[in-house]
Amino acid sequence: MRRAILLLFVVAAPLYAEVELFDTVEGHSCFRELLHKSGWGLAGPAERAAFVVEQSDGSIQCQEWPAMNIYHGDLFHGVPPQNTIAIVHTHPAAYPLPSEHDNDEATRLGLPIYTVTIRAVYKSLPGDPKFHALTVKQSWIRQTPSTSIASAKRAAAGASR
Repeated sequence: MRRAILLLFVVAAPLYAEVELFDTVEGHSCFRELLHKSGWGLAGPAERAAFVVEQSDGSIQCQEWPAMNIYHGDLFHGVPPQNTIAIVHTHPAAYPLPSEHDNDEATRLGLPIYTVTIRAVYKSLPGDPKFHALTVKQSWIRQTPSTSIASAKRAAAGASR
């Protein structure tokens, strides 16, 4: 069963290979809302996490994990939703960088993992031992991209022709 889940992730992930979730209205909103629910990473060492799932109409949905209030972590028990394209999780403000475990999990699952803090957003990619900074400005919380998932997909499809 575990291999079937990993294959699902490997097949689903390329759908957004050319679309950066953080740069879309929907992705940005998902990241900001999850961080808000974590107390902006200022309320203690507990983290929050969610699956980013592609819906049948091509939109995305942020499906939050049940809050576990675990010290410097979060856990999900069960089978991830079908069509999961990424995982997003918060870190406390004092520990903004993705951990080695975050990078390892991205590779194990075959999915990008976003680490969100009040001051920065980072992305861990499958097979890449380094993380990538998407923004290192606190102002990201107040800014909203003008691109939607649908328009970003259209642009990516046009560029690949």
